[in-house]
Amino acid sequence: MKKAKIFLLALFFSSALLVSEDILFEPYFTDHTMRIDFFQTGDSDETYVSIDQIYKYPKWAGNPEKTIDAMNSGMYYIKIVDKATNCLLYSKGFATIFGEYRTTGEAKNNIKKTYLQTALIPYPKYPFLFIIEGRDKNNLLCPQFVINIDPRDENIIHEESNTDDRIYKAIENGDPHDKVDIVFIAEGYKAEDWEKFKKDVDRFTKVIFRAEPFQSHKGRFNVSGVFRASQQRGTDEPTKGIFKNTVLDSSYNALNTPRYLLIDDTKTLRDIASKVPYDTIIAMANTSRYGGGGIYNDYTIFTSDDERSEQTLMHEFGHGFADLADEYFTSSVAYNEFYPPGVEPYEPNITALLNPEHIKWKHLLSPEIKIPTPWGQEEIEILEKKKKEATNKAKQLISSLEHDQASEVEIRKVQEDLDSTFKQINNEIKKVLLKYQEKYKGKIGVFEGAGYSPKGLFRSEVHVGMFYNGEYGLVSEEAILRIIYHLTR
Repeated sequence: MKKAKIFLLALFFSSALLVSEDILFEPYFTDHTMRIDFFQTGDSDETYVSIDQIYKYPKWAGNPEKTIDAMNSGMYYIKIVDKATNCLLYSKGFATIFGEYRTTGEAKNNIKKTYLQTALIPYPKYPFLFIIEGRDKNNLLCPQFVINIDPRDENIIHEESNTDDRIYKAIENGDPHDKVDIVFIAEGYKAEDWEKFKKDVDRFTKVIFRAEPFQSHKGRFNVSGVFRASQQRGTDEPTKGIFKNTVLDSSYNALNTPRYLLIDDTKTLRDIASKVPYDTIIAMANTSRYGGGGIYNDYTIFTSDDERSEQTLMHEFGHGFADLADEYFTSSVAYNEFYPPGVEPYEPNITALLNPEHIKWKHLLSPEIKIPTPWGQEEIEILEKKKKEATNKAKQLISSLEHDQASEVEIRKVQEDLDSTFKQINNEIKKVLLKYQEKYKGKIGVFEGAGYSPKGLFRSEVHVGMFYNGEYGLVSEEAILRIIYHLTR
């Protein structure tokens, strides 16, 4: 995108955010952080919340002039209400892995699971109500949990975490109150990997700031790394029978999706991150396998040494930092009706197009473009069907060969043939996409196919943003700018 467009977007949002319902910080908060760990337990029908532990940290990283999150992002919201005045003091949208679990087959079969979650808030001076709201079937926020908390409670933990953690400052542009504070956390790096960790932080920091709108707003960021050594390199790979002793206990196969990499020990993640003021966490797993994950206002995780690591980081950071939805519609995921039919998604970069007169990105639409915008969706669906048919055929053949105790060479030949078929079909898909990329180059429309569904959900461009792992695209850049201006001054 041209710098002029970035400037105009920046001007628009900096002006828009002057109008807010934020309260004065000092009468209600001290310049410390309260960390509230809580459990979410349940299935697709029921949710139970309980407090685990509460902590006090030395410094609040957020912008004290903007305490109210009015962006309507995230499947949940936390709200802090002053008990004496009933005044809303602070709010923030976020997502959780439990929220994703609720849409899986296991959850729909009433299998209840528990996940730990963390909320960070500026430290209140007086007793307050801690409220968690969740979205109902129409994506409206409804209270799920309310509890009284007294910031003077003697049970609030003040102790520091591991003092052997090492801190690396990659970019220092100013006070944490004024900047977006990113912290990279080491996962699966042994003690002797300190120098590699620093180089990886520098490398991927450069990757972030090559992309817009980060590039044009680099001065609004601080970037740190916190290093705690693991006993082994890598991460757990349950489907391969590989388990590693690492500080964050990260693992592939989250929600039974092989490429989905998440962290099991989020309490330790927060302990390590607390060494520096931070707004957003990026965990970096020291392995060469493809995978990652991003949970909005929780954390982003990716792997350091895969050939697609740079693209994976930017894609998952789109989830973790700005609540961007996936724009692809062909990959296998664990969710059932993650986006229910007839309900407008709350994410800023996809739409159900329920009212064509009120498209989220109407102000960015290219002149005279058709709504919805025709493209090569049908051609790609035919090719994707061929891939599924080839996969099913290969699975049946391999099963038959294994039953007949065929040699490993014969079985491997079937897999190699399938890989060759996939390569050929993927090349055909690329040709289709390239054809329509040329046709709609630089244009914003409403293209069907997004949010894991080929029908009923729409994205703004043919093949950028969260559809592809490269540049974000204008609509997503606008959403990211909202976050940047909310966190900085």
